[in-house]
Amino acid sequence: MKKIVAILGSLMLVASAANAQNVLGGILKSVAGGNVGETVGNVLSGVLGGGQVDLAGSWTYGGVGAAVKSDNILSSVAGNAAIGTIESKADNILAKAGIAPGAATFTFNPDGSFSFKAGRLPAITGTYVQNGSAVTLKFGRQLTFLQLDGAVSATTNGCKILFNGEKFMGFTQKLIEYAKKITTSAGVATVGNILTTAKSVDAGFKLTR
Repeated sequence: MKKIVAILGSLMLVASAANAQNVLGGILKSVAGGNVGETVGNVLSGVLGGGQVDLAGSWTYGGVGAAVKSDNILSSVAGNAAIGTIESKADNILAKAGIAPGAATFTFNPDGSFSFKAGRLPAITGTYVQNGSAVTLKFGRQLTFLQLDGAVSATTNGCKILFNGEKFMGFTQKLIEYAKKITTSAGVATVGNILTTAKSVDAGFKLTR
């Protein structure tokens, strides 16, 4: 009987060690890309089973978020600059269009419709489908029926929805045109420059409750 207990105890220790290693690996990957606090929260929420996000309800827009596509730690280190470029430049451009962190909201309704409201801009509407972490946003006529396919994940204070970086910047350009705030060739060129960087990352929205 004692031998059986000892064996079971050993198996539990091995399982715990393996789990701890997975957690540490997840933290190290994201630390290479920055934002340690959010990383620890995300990894722990996944371990504790709290990683699933239900989008239904109202969220405050917290700015543009980005992440390196590759899971390779070295690639994450190399892509850290790309993440910073996407987030800061895209935030700056959208702010000029009246879409700033804390000043815009997303509302996802139980019937599968959503609306995005920023400042004095008329609400942008559409439909969404969420299947686990996979999310598809289909915008209405305001953004020429643009569709974004991405994934939602929990953060320490809300969630983030990330899409293909190039497609997200295409959305950003349409949003700017809709806002009619940036219509000069210089504004378009700026987005074009970000598009080059966006090839190596996923980008999207940071949202908080």
